[in-house]
Amino acid sequence: MRTIREMLGTDEKVWVYIDSRKTWERFASKALAEGFHFGVLPFESWRSGYVIAVHKSGEMGHLPLFAWCMSFSENCTGSPVKMDMRKYLDGEKDYICHVSHFSGMMV
Repeated sequence: MRTIREMLGTDEKVWVYIDSRKTWERFASKALAEGFHFGVLPFESWRSGYVIAVHKSGEMGHLPLFAWCMSFSENCTGSPVKMDMRKYLDGEKDYICHVSHFSGMMV
């Protein structure tokens, strides 16, 4: 089974897309087990979100959808690798996000 630490690889941070409540629950329990955290918040206070920044240090944070969507623009360089968490957890080979999943939405 893939781990979040393996997902980070040599990257300092990655951004992960969470497509559903079920994916959030899978991600959150795995993150907790691997020692990741949202600052000093206890696990019971963690809240789901669509995009989470995951840092090698173990820190995590919610990423604004505006930043996520803008990072897919041709003019944006240097943003972290963007991954689809459901695909990653399901063991799919291509789990890199190539689109924002929020096209046409107001962010």
